[in-house]
Amino acid sequence: MYSKFLVFAFLFISLGAIAQSDMDQVRATLLDYIEGTASGDVDRIRRAFASEAALWTVGKEGGIRKIPIEQYIGYFKPGKATGRKGHITAVNLVNNAATAVVEVDMSSRRYTDYILLLKVNESWKIIQKSYTYEPFQRKGRLLFVVSSQSTYGEGDARTGAHFGEIVVPYHYLSQAGYEIDIVSPAGGAVPVSYVNLQDSLQRHYFYDLKFNEKLGGSMLPNDVHPARYDGIYFAGGGAAMFDLPKHTPILEITRQIYEDQNGVLGAVCHGPAGFVNVKLSDGSYLVDGKRVTSFTNEEEAHNSKKELLPFLLQSELEAHGANFIHAKEWASHVEIDGRLVTGQNPASCKAFAEAMIELLDASSR
Repeated sequence: MYSKFLVFAFLFISLGAIAQSDMDQVRATLLDYIEGTASGDVDRIRRAFASEAALWTVGKEGGIRKIPIEQYIGYFKPGKATGRKGHITAVNLVNNAATAVVEVDMSSRRYTDYILLLKVNESWKIIQKSYTYEPFQRKGRLLFVVSSQSTYGEGDARTGAHFGEIVVPYHYLSQAGYEIDIVSPAGGAVPVSYVNLQDSLQRHYFYDLKFNEKLGGSMLPNDVHPARYDGIYFAGGGAAMFDLPKHTPILEITRQIYEDQNGVLGAVCHGPAGFVNVKLSDGSYLVDGKRVTSFTNEEEAHNSKKELLPFLLQSELEAHGANFIHAKEWASHVEIDGRLVTGQNPASCKAFAEAMIELLDASSR
């Protein structure tokens, strides 16, 4: 049984129970492998692997194929870049053993490496790597903004970022070829709410290693480089009403991606709270004169915690000049105005994601 308001520490990595030095060393070993194979630095590749290590995969005829590590290293020409772009998606460390998942984009394929490491003589080494691949074409990179708030204001009533409003856009946008980074005001593990494990998509991502790595270790705003992103998305949940509207670094990141980078800006439900206070270079509110939607005042009236909210989102958007348009309560509804796309409520997530994909694909042509 799940709780409607479930705030949880994400699974698979428990840094509090692990010596940070070991985790750092494991990641350093994985980076030797990732960066060594990308640049043709055979010394780094050899440093990452134990001399007894091997790669395992399924051969062309269907049988298990073993590739000794020296044979694998021989595939790389010293000093020749390969075009491989890799990143660590998950690490699990217990005592002197660790497992990791690494994704590598190369040409039209995305490789997934399943890696086993052991600590031998105080040094972490890869002893085994298995891999698979699938067709892939990356279209661009998006920034998801989520709240770090876990309560309604200073009280004890629990809230968090809406899990479904993160999961559904994440699924469809990533399936469409967009790589996604997640940022929150405080960085690190994101408190989430409204988790529905009876929903198959939410259940899948609740246990997904890569997704948990991203949401369990969200970026700090100061580590975000707006020029890298083709668009920015704000997930809702009651939490978004508290820390996002007044977080100056996130407001500026939003302005830069939308105005300077000509990026696509999107949000669902309470998500527009994240940019309701954003001002453009000319001093006008970003939403001034634009068609937008969000969780409505009528829908908010059903919220038992509405008196704890700092403002009503629909009213605040209208006060800043937005042309607020909505459907009946709880109906799926999406508004598009130029490079701005908004969804009314959680029921709008799938239609919202499809609309944002269309805008992103059109802007890249």
